[in-house]
Amino acid sequence: MQDNGYLDMFFDEAKEYVETLNNGILTLENNPGDKETIDAVFRAAHSLKGMAATMGFENLTELTHKMENMLDRVREGKLEVRTDFIDLLLQGLDNIQFLVEKIRENEGEEPADVNLAGFIKELANYGQQAASKMDNNQDDLEAKEADFSLQLSQVEKEELEKTKKDKERIYHLKVVLDEQDFQSVRAFMVLKKIEEIGTLFKSVPAKEEIENSEEPISELDIYALSWLPAEEFKEEVAEVSGADVLNFNEIENLELEEESSESDEGSLHAEHKVNSFQSSSTVRVDISKLDTLMNMVGELLINKTRLQSLDIQKSKFNEIIPQLDRVTMELHHIVMQIRMVPVGVMFSRFPRMIRDLSNKMDKEIDFIMEGQETELDRSIIDELSDPLTHLLRNAIDHGIESPEARRAKGKDEEGRIELRAYQKGSEIIIEVKDDGAGIDADKIGRKAVEKGIVGEEELEQLERRDILDFVFHPGFSTASEVTDVSGRGVGMDIVRNVVKKLDGQISIESELGKGSTFTISLPLTLAITQALMITVDGDTFAIPLNAVSETLTISPENIKKVRGKDVIVLRKNTIPLVSASEIFGSKNIDSFKKSEEDLSVVILKSGDRFIGLIVEELLNQQEIVIKSLGNYLQDTEYISGATIIGDGDVALIIDVRDIVA
Repeated sequence: MQDNGYLDMFFDEAKEYVETLNNGILTLENNPGDKETIDAVFRAAHSLKGMAATMGFENLTELTHKMENMLDRVREGKLEVRTDFIDLLLQGLDNIQFLVEKIRENEGEEPADVNLAGFIKELANYGQQAASKMDNNQDDLEAKEADFSLQLSQVEKEELEKTKKDKERIYHLKVVLDEQDFQSVRAFMVLKKIEEIGTLFKSVPAKEEIENSEEPISELDIYALSWLPAEEFKEEVAEVSGADVLNFNEIENLELEEESSESDEGSLHAEHKVNSFQSSSTVRVDISKLDTLMNMVGELLINKTRLQSLDIQKSKFNEIIPQLDRVTMELHHIVMQIRMVPVGVMFSRFPRMIRDLSNKMDKEIDFIMEGQETELDRSIIDELSDPLTHLLRNAIDHGIESPEARRAKGKDEEGRIELRAYQKGSEIIIEVKDDGAGIDADKIGRKAVEKGIVGEEELEQLERRDILDFVFHPGFSTASEVTDVSGRGVGMDIVRNVVKKLDGQISIESELGKGSTFTISLPLTLAITQALMITVDGDTFAIPLNAVSETLTISPENIKKVRGKDVIVLRKNTIPLVSASEIFGSKNIDSFKKSEEDLSVVILKSGDRFIGLIVEELLNQQEIVIKSLGNYLQDTEYISGATIIGDGDVALIIDVRDIVA
């Protein structure tokens, strides 16, 4: 068994290198000539190989070594980046991840029953075949060039590159002249023809020599520019009487050499990047230590609140409390920033999944990610990966149609899936959007009736968004067939449960034939938040401030009845009313109607829904530390957690989603 300290470091760094390889390989597929990406992928493979060798993992070392060799050939231009090459690299990456996971399971020992000899041989064979093919192509090119006597100097190449206009092509050709009289005239006619259909850059012999020469000329070696395609250009030249185009080559790359000063600058820049990486001021910290630090900050906030509640009338005390408040808030802010991680860390795993699934299902998908720099608490990101994976798989399987079906509907054959993250107030919004078939609300409703989830009469009273929410019901599926991607009716209820556990919400917007959008809203953190403190039958409760739209006082006379429900009209909007005492205490709303005093109401919001909560008293706004109720009480309706208030008592945190639902 290996040393745990080194092993943990190996697993952490291996994860980073695997992510770099995964992102780099996918980028390389779309931009095969991106030298920076090629270098980054090569460095990641090289570093991973070095780490594996240091730890004594032979299979992992050999596998990464073979991949490194192939990437090195790409860097040198000896291997072409094609789809089959990308597939092979991704397969190799899967094997690397498999080996790393097995090493983790075996507590630092490489598994003896894993045999990668077949795949490693496949890598080697591919590299040899591809390299051989490129060598043959290079030999053909060199043989072709060997037939030309005219070669341009570096200065001439640069001048030619500057002379070349957009859409012009560079041609190198050798023209042989018949052994007849007037060869110099024929040579002059060839050059004149080239000037008619393009630009003569250089010829041997030169045009001036031909005009002044009395010697016979048997051949011309020419560099020219023209907008004509190669075959047409060649035919035009061959039309000159007595002229035969012996060799012809289109020059696509002049292979301009960079000046030494630029190379030196590039080397210095590269060296600077390595040095700055080596002198990085970052440090790895175990997430459990950050959790402990956050808990300690929470306890500090609780004790600060308790101190403030003592209301000691001493000048020194009144001086210290504001300072303590400022330091505590700064410490809380710093700890929060440390825990925040860009969602791009989580998003980076999805392009590979989309690529594999779209190929498997023969669908063309344009996958777009936005807002990767948006930051979210690390604990939330760890939990959110599986729900997003399920939503994206559903978008591919159920959302995006086949190319034939899209073409029949007048859509582009290539479907579009967007994964977007952004901050809205104190919440983070994550959207999964597709331009596919959309969700049939009528079909959802019929299925809900069939399963006994809702009656037909009740269904008619429901709004469209409520009907779409049935997809989150356990075991609910409208898929006509089960695939290994989705359709078993498991998953969407788990998605909602995970989001709810993260104190978030999920909603659906869909238009049949145009697509669907799943929107997840989440708090920035699960640990500390601002809350509105209220009393209900003498007990103190906390309402997360991000769920409060506004507070107001109303007269009992303003309460109306609509469809048997109590409501108030607020700025021409009808808001349903519920009594907090009816939920948490003994009084119902009718008792408030008989009150002679004005009522305190908190307008709660959840998604695009609003509800008025009648409370006994509005206390104040304060920062609270969220404490879990534990496994036994975690599913308690209307309650999402608890907090300790200034007098040391426990206040329950109201789950607004259950009240608004």
